[in-house]
Amino acid sequence: MKLGNKLKGLRVEKGLSTIQVADMLDVSESTYRRYEADKSFPDVFILDKIAKIYDKNLIDLLPEGMTIINNNNGEYSNNAGYIVNQYLSEKLTEQYEVRLAEKDKQIEELREMINRLMAKK
Repeated sequence: MKLGNKLKGLRVEKGLSTIQVADMLDVSESTYRRYEADKSFPDVFILDKIAKIYDKNLIDLLPEGMTIINNNNGEYSNNAGYIVNQYLSEKLTEQYEVRLAEKDKQIEELREMINRLMAKK
């Protein structure tokens, strides 16, 4: 399940508005709405605040394919960890596929051009 769906479900379950949650997180309502719409992804510190609001473990909020890498031997600090997305976003994947198709078309056109030039000799 994507983060946005989880956040919206938890917020509705708690009976909170987007304004209330945004205020608790010290972010704008539009920023929080982007989190719920999966148009933006909160950093690990905002995720930690969200987890506390909903009485959840931070790991429980992460979408499938994401993990937190702890780089401080278990001690808390400002760089306690970072989130790694192990999967490319769908949009990035689509863009990649379009570019590959364009490349294949260009290669085919160049081959045809080479064949026409070779035939003229």
